[in-house]
Amino acid sequence: MTAATYDAAMTRVFADEGGYTNDPVDPGGATNWGITIKDARMYWKADATPADVKAMPKAVAADIYRKHYANPMRYDDLPAGFDYSVLDAAINSGVGRAPKWAGQALGIAATSIGAVVGPAAAAKDKVAVIQKYWSIRLSFLKGLSTFWRFGKGWTRRCTGGEAAAVKMWLTIGEKLASTDAKARLDQEAGKAKAQSKNAAAGATAAGSGPTIAAPAVDPAQFTWGGKVALGILIAFLALFVIYLIRQAIIHKQRAEAYAAA
Repeated sequence: MTAATYDAAMTRVFADEGGYTNDPVDPGGATNWGITIKDARMYWKADATPADVKAMPKAVAADIYRKHYANPMRYDDLPAGFDYSVLDAAINSGVGRAPKWAGQALGIAATSIGAVVGPAAAAKDKVAVIQKYWSIRLSFLKGLSTFWRFGKGWTRRCTGGEAAAVKMWLTIGEKLASTDAKARLDQEAGKAKAQSKNAAAGATAAGSGPTIAAPAVDPAQFTWGGKVALGILIAFLALFVIYLIRQAIIHKQRAEAYAAA
């Protein structure tokens, strides 16, 4: 599918990766066009310095992406939209994880991209598989210790990437008429919008439910164990409210991404 989707995929990759960064929180270190100093030394200059990475031509990054990410992920053999999904995950999270997530999205045990190509092509509902893939990826990112620092950007990348990948399948993979594709995208946008409203409503309900008069309780009556249990309960409820709010934000971004696709 490379002739149809690869250029659009790389446009998104470069837009998401941006230019030069050297964030001390980022384990990748000096990075330009999404290419870390480790990859630069492995595929470009063995003795590359941060200054070299900063001056790296975009064409070098594009060549690295094609030879060392797209080709190993068998980009040309995957369905439209799913090809971009796997490639972007490989670039952002590693060529080892991307095929495993593909297997999970397809409901099969897969550790290599070779085991994914056939089932991906045979999948009846490509949209559902694409959406599942991005959901798995975002769940992984949420579990990283650096999510506090990069989570906003990662979430935006995943919600926007999912919408773009679905559009690739609907307009290229299925070769639908533009009106049919637009109708399906509108349908997916509606679903995402509904999820956003439900999540927001849940967060509101959790944070501002009906007021119920609580019986007067003297803290002195609590045993040490009771106080600990009460503290744990309060902490759990606080975390639950934070979770609902974060889900509402993610669903809102997803709905906006589909609407803009």
